[in-house]
Amino acid sequence: MRSLTIVIALGLTVFPSPQAHAGKVATVKQAVKDKCNKEIPIDILLASVVRAYDCQPNQEVTIASCKIKCLKGDSGNVVGR
Repeated sequence: MRSLTIVIALGLTVFPSPQAHAGKVATVKQAVKDKCNKEIPIDILLASVVRAYDCQPNQEVTIASCKIKCLKGDSGNVVGR
């Protein structure tokens, strides 16, 4: 029983639930739909979310052959940079 609990806890840590990115997923889907009028296939949706937010603000990012602006907010002032 204890090993089952550990496996479940590790599984939730390593594979977070899809609800954790629900707002960002919807934002990426809407951005691609607004810009290129196309739907993103579910198999590339999560990778697209990472690509849309792992970039420099105001940079263009290609998602499903559609160029959208980076969805990452302005980083603002960072101490030490």
